[in-house]
Amino acid sequence: MNEHEHHHNPEEYEKQLVEVDEKLKLKPDDVKLLLEKSSCFRHLERIDEALEIHDKLISLDSKNLDFKFMKGLLLIEFDRNEEAIPYFDEVLIINPDNRDAIFNKGLALRRLGKTKEARELMRKAIGSK
Repeated sequence: MNEHEHHHNPEEYEKQLVEVDEKLKLKPDDVKLLLEKSSCFRHLERIDEALEIHDKLISLDSKNLDFKFMKGLLLIEFDRNEEAIPYFDEVLIINPDNRDAIFNKGLALRRLGKTKEARELMRKAIGSK
């Protein structure tokens, strides 16, 4: 099976979840395994379970901005834009020039119909004022 087929085959993700869960029994806080499990849930459109994984990651390392950013991305992907914004804000408090957080906050705002605010952030993200 090639990689492209894997991305559209729910049975493969279910199988991968079983394998990851077995490994997590030995190392329940393994970040790489948790991220892999979240990815499987995401591809299976099991958003709440993916979000639970990200909550666990954040609880394991509350200072890790990547975990917060990834949770924001996951929320945007499933059109939960209002919920995503605070995660990008947390990143921006620590790193105000984080272009990815600026851009994705702008994207969430645009999807919420806040076009003026979104446009300003998008311009900032791409470096024009």
